[in-house]
Amino acid sequence: MNNSSIYLQLVTNAVSMSPRPKRKRRLIEPPTVTGFVPESGEFDPENGIVLHFEEYEAIKLADYDNLTQLEASERLHVSRPTFTRIYDSARKKVARAFVENKSISVAGGRVEFDTNWFSCLDCGTVYKEEAGKGDSESEKKTCPVCKSEEVIAVEDNVGKRGMHRNRRGQAQHFREGMGMEGNCICPKCDYKAVHEAGVPCAGILCPKCDIRLLRENSEHHKIILKKRKK
Repeated sequence: MNNSSIYLQLVTNAVSMSPRPKRKRRLIEPPTVTGFVPESGEFDPENGIVLHFEEYEAIKLADYDNLTQLEASERLHVSRPTFTRIYDSARKKVARAFVENKSISVAGGRVEFDTNWFSCLDCGTVYKEEAGKGDSESEKKTCPVCKSEEVIAVEDNVGKRGMHRNRRGQAQHFREGMGMEGNCICPKCDYKAVHEAGVPCAGILCPKCDIRLLRENSEHHKIILKKRKK
């Protein structure tokens, strides 16, 4: 075998041994939260724990929805061993955040959604659009609530941690507690639903607008009301 043949064989072996590209994890919708911060004690917001979208979803499916790992893996469109690895990584990250008093950011990962989800960088509105609606590349997206053109596709920006960031790149925090009473409200049409304890308003879509609800009279709601007046 001459030198050229040996070189070709080495290249072929290297290519065949290279890892396959990671398959995207399938989510029905983006997480309803941007993250968590410790209630007390000192913590460094710049050195927190990053929980990827698929890791958040793994904990939700297994520990909140009480699915078996096989059922959860089918929801996430991965094999059961892969789901086990994602789930184990997620729990270790949460445990580290608890013990070391670190903040948790829900961001990043390699995911895709069943439908098109968008986020407004000006008012924080998160909404979905059925495939085929306004898909033209020349058509500029505008927020259905504040009419801003600072709109991003959540799926395309997951890895850039851009979903819940405003135009200045700062995270939007609405940390006040609202208690168990009150309503969830659509920021566009003012559709209301009585708030249920343990069910985030952001986990409910307006049946008319396909926009995530928010808590009525919360800081976020007041910001959107001001933008609507303008």
